[in-house]
Amino acid sequence: MVEHKGESGNIKISDEAIASIASIASMEVDGVVGLDGGSAASFAEAIGIKDPAKGIKVDLLNENVSVDINIIVDFGREVSDVAAEVQDKVRESIESMTGLNVNKVNVNINGVRKNTAANGNYKI
Repeated sequence: MVEHKGESGNIKISDEAIASIASIASMEVDGVVGLDGGSAASFAEAIGIKDPAKGIKVDLLNENVSVDINIIVDFGREVSDVAAEVQDKVRESIESMTGLNVNKVNVNINGVRKNTAANGNYKI
């Protein structure tokens, strides 16, 4: 958690808030069909526990942030292009919303999924 002290009081930004920003930003990238939090997140989701930041790890040191994101890419998309766009979008979103410096955005491609629904929705 990072804390800013000002004249009006303190502002605290949690790791979870930063992870949520990264999650939303990465899902806005065309070609990302989901985040992958591994088997534990899949089990939690199966029993009804939703985690909007699944598949994202945040490391905070002072006002410097490093983020690891595990994504699933749409079949047929250039994986390296999608990953680079995720890096840019996540860095831009975190820096503009929090004022923190993003050192690294590590993107791990954990899977590829094909659009299987006739209406354009993805089955993950």
